[in-house]
Amino acid sequence: MKISQPVKLAGIIIALIVLYFMIRSLFAGEAEQVEAAANPDFTVVTEIISPQDWRDEVTIRGRTKAERKVIVRAETSGNIIATPTKIGSFVSKGEVLCRLSVDARRAQLAEANATLAKAELDYNAAEKLGEDGFRSETGVAQAKAVRDQARALVERARLELEKTEINAPFDGVYDERHAEVGDYLKVGDPCATVIQRSPFLIVGAVSERDVNKIAIGDRGVATLATGETIEGTVRFVAKSADPATRTFDVELEVPNDDGNLRDGVTAEFTVFARERSAHQVPRSALILNDNGDLGIRSLNGENIVQFEPVRMLGETPSGIWVSGLEAQVKLITSGQGFVSTGQKVQSVDAAERQS
Repeated sequence: MKISQPVKLAGIIIALIVLYFMIRSLFAGEAEQVEAAANPDFTVVTEIISPQDWRDEVTIRGRTKAERKVIVRAETSGNIIATPTKIGSFVSKGEVLCRLSVDARRAQLAEANATLAKAELDYNAAEKLGEDGFRSETGVAQAKAVRDQARALVERARLELEKTEINAPFDGVYDERHAEVGDYLKVGDPCATVIQRSPFLIVGAVSERDVNKIAIGDRGVATLATGETIEGTVRFVAKSADPATRTFDVELEVPNDDGNLRDGVTAEFTVFARERSAHQVPRSALILNDNGDLGIRSLNGENIVQFEPVRMLGETPSGIWVSGLEAQVKLITSGQGFVSTGQKVQSVDAAERQS
């Protein structure tokens, strides 16, 4: 459909009128702001804020992990003739987990002891003959070597016999059995898994942004997927990031004297950083200066506006925690966008204004 010339002209006139009023209102608003900023009697709303003790909190997703979890393996070969320890029970260091058949090992030990006894007699006789001049030093040394070799054979046979009993390496929980009676174990085959009962670890990873907030010794509280809540202490913070995720490993050490914690349970733990002094300000009070620095505007003793740079530490529903301010600050909470550094203004306390 073809639009007539008068209709086109009317549309252009309407558009120009709308554009005129938009430009007029825009420049009028800026003029009002400039006029307010230049007015020495301009009034701002202020609030006195003081430093408070602040403690940052970092929440981390992770899981439980046994500090020591060991698969106990056979050091000699043989058939299992007994598994005397009940799975899931607490075991003491040295307690037998798997017992292998002795086979000829006891006879080998007896043979080695007999060989040693003869070698001891031969050496004693050679040594006495050597003292009387009837045996050369070389002969005495040879007899001593035979005796020492016999002692080594006895020790080897004794160790082979001892290795038929596979023992718990430390106090803990007998968590898993890898072989049953009748199974044949070769050197290195697994017998059982033992988990140290206490302490336990809660492990997770923290982002680059939060890693500097955590230090060894900080207190932490973990909530497990199984419902338990436990408290512990940070014992490790990684110095190098995971190259794939750019996160840093963190370990929280927690007690487990009753043995109720399980390995591999999903957990969420919160680390509480050490207390420090900080100020809490409303989010609306934060501004950027011409250089792009984050800060607040405040008044000095002569009611002159000044800009004070700050660094954000944390956020709560009641405000933003910042550092970089000293002692008490007369914070401008309303009107800070209409004043400039060095300007003298009037002020009214926020509490008085509300009343």
